[in-house]
Amino acid sequence: MLSPKRTKFRKQQRGRMKGKALRGNTIAFGDFALQALEPCWITSRQIEAGRRAMTRYAKRGGKLWIRIFPDKPVTMRAADTRMGSGKGSPEYWVAVIKPGKILYEMRGVSEIVARTAMRNASHKMPVKTQFSEHCAKAQSYFTTRLMIQPQSYLNVADNSGARKLMCIRVLGTNQNQFAGIGDVVIAVVKEVLPNMAVKKSDIVRAVIVRTSKGLRRENGMSIRFDDNAAVIITKEGNPRGTRVFGPVARELRDRNFTKIVSLAPEVV
Repeated sequence: MLSPKRTKFRKQQRGRMKGKALRGNTIAFGDFALQALEPCWITSRQIEAGRRAMTRYAKRGGKLWIRIFPDKPVTMRAADTRMGSGKGSPEYWVAVIKPGKILYEMRGVSEIVARTAMRNASHKMPVKTQFSEHCAKAQSYFTTRLMIQPQSYLNVADNSGARKLMCIRVLGTNQNQFAGIGDVVIAVVKEVLPNMAVKKSDIVRAVIVRTSKGLRRENGMSIRFDDNAAVIITKEGNPRGTRVFGPVARELRDRNFTKIVSLAPEVV
């Protein structure tokens, strides 16, 4: 849990929570945020509980920022002690929250996932909150939200035996967060057909052959498919199956996946 490494004074006075938040009241990092509407103290345990609720629902997808830090010590006296003898010893740490303060920010997930995750986190908070979004950043995010990223589910477009995959990592540079048509990903098998070579929970390589995100070509034409689909391949880049179902984009030919293009019934 969060706590300061060192402080100038061990104990503090209670202070006041009058007024509104003049700093930390705007979205600075993410696309979606959880904002406090009332003044309160939020303990380090409550901050951690909210963080866990959000990361668990988002299945560790996207990126999460905690905009508050518990830097105020709260002291407590032992039960059945006489008055006097000074202030009690510090027991836990709290963050002083004023109305309008941003508690959490999130990016890299859809608005539906962000809303539900932040609603789960709001149930852990001792104060009324509201969901807010950054208009400019949200619009820029919607242009890429349908691309493949870690935790994205893919349909399998071959007869290798797998039916659904979940993307784990996009191969390439460390800055590669999204995958498009022709990119290779590391995925885990989620659904399989019985009595096939590919088993559930196997780690496989797959190449993206269809995306719901529109693809704009150099001639100005744009194409998009009904689903996100991939074909399981070997380390050499050859498909593990013997058939490919559904249409594929012709950009695969430029990425040297000619075997997949030859097996596909339709190349768009």
